[in-house]
Amino acid sequence: MRSSLIGIHDLAIAIERARQGRLGEMLRRVLGRGLSDGGRWDHVAYPLKNWWDIPEVMERWNRMTTGDPATDYVRFFLGKYLAGRSGLRALSLGSGTGNREIELARSGVFARIDAVDLSRARVEYSRRRAGEAGLADRIAYHAANALAIELPRGSYDLVIAEQFLHHVDRVEDMIARIGDFLAPAGVFLFNEYVGPDRWQWTAAQLEAVNDLLEELPERRCRRWKSGTVKRAVHRPGVLLMMLYDRTEAVSSSRILPAARRRFEILELRGYGGSVLQLLFADIAQNFLSKDAETKRLLDRCFEREDALLASGAVAHDFVAGACGKAGIR
Repeated sequence: MRSSLIGIHDLAIAIERARQGRLGEMLRRVLGRGLSDGGRWDHVAYPLKNWWDIPEVMERWNRMTTGDPATDYVRFFLGKYLAGRSGLRALSLGSGTGNREIELARSGVFARIDAVDLSRARVEYSRRRAGEAGLADRIAYHAANALAIELPRGSYDLVIAEQFLHHVDRVEDMIARIGDFLAPAGVFLFNEYVGPDRWQWTAAQLEAVNDLLEELPERRCRRWKSGTVKRAVHRPGVLLMMLYDRTEAVSSSRILPAARRRFEILELRGYGGSVLQLLFADIAQNFLSKDAETKRLLDRCFEREDALLASGAVAHDFVAGACGKAGIR
């Protein structure tokens, strides 16, 4: 599979983004505006249009990573590797809107949590949420570049990165910094997209997704906001990806090799996404009802991805992992 600087379907992809009101965002990138301050990530509200918005998909993630549809990977791994400890210190990288840090603070296990995000808007939003929850004394949010921020080395019992590393170009340097931040008996947890760089999907992925789109009822394929019918997914050109977001999947294929070089991988759990992420993008809002047809269609999609993963035709594009320094077991 060869990447293309410009894809033959890029114009159609750009037109659809314009219909969804996202063309201005791309134009600002062409003009070089809003690139240095985390502006791409300043929004704090998310429309329900992606695979993670479907409750059954979230249960599937949990089942594949922990064996229990009601238990997520963080609670599962912390229960295995930091059980019985208290007064711990945690570092969250790419903290976004602050959900995970509030959850960790409420667990009672962590005395101090540092959280780093490039977006000042998200940091301010997270600080307000932590204050409203009565947790401002335990969570410190920093608006900074995680590659440059100065934090105490060797002091964190937990470092966590969720959908952050694949946006870091110098991912090897970032993982080295994480190793420096981590205490000798600390644990590094990550939940990341590790699929093809710049969304250069494989032929097997595209074939599977497009076969499923052909099978789904048209009303289930209506896109968010624009209302157009999604009947095919195409591999975007690298230039279009860079205009949309120069950080998106910039380093995804290098994350696991870099982690293996720096850490002992304690556990690595794949949860697919090589078909389902592409399939449900912009149409997930059509699969939120609890009726029998929705369940039947979701089960069909899940079974199709499962079969492809089992056969080796596609790999897990998303993984959750627990790492430690040598001898943590």
